[in-house]
Amino acid sequence: MKHKNMDYDNRYKYKLNMLGPGLTMMKLIGVLFVTGILFWVAGWHWLSSITLFLAGAVFAVLLILLAIEAHQDKVLNDIAMRENNDLEKKYEIG
Repeated sequence: MKHKNMDYDNRYKYKLNMLGPGLTMMKLIGVLFVTGILFWVAGWHWLSSITLFLAGAVFAVLLILLAIEAHQDKVLNDIAMRENNDLEKKYEIG
C-alpha cells in the first residue's frame, strides 16, 4: 500500500455510497430500456436507438461508480484490518 501512515478516518474524505443512487439509476435504466423496446415495436427506430443508447450509457456510468466504490471499500477494509492487528499486538498479554 502506498500510504503506510494513512488511517481509516482520513483515507477517503468523501466515500461513495451507491445504494440509493444505484437503485435510482437501475429504475431509470429499466424505464429507458422498456421505452426503447416500445419505440422499436412502434416503428420509430431512430428514437428507439437513442433511448437504448441512453440506457446503455447510464448502465456504464453505474458500473464505473460501483467499481470505484468497491475499490474504496477494499482500501478501507485493509486499513481497518491493519489498525486492528496493530491494536491486538499493542494489548497482547505476554
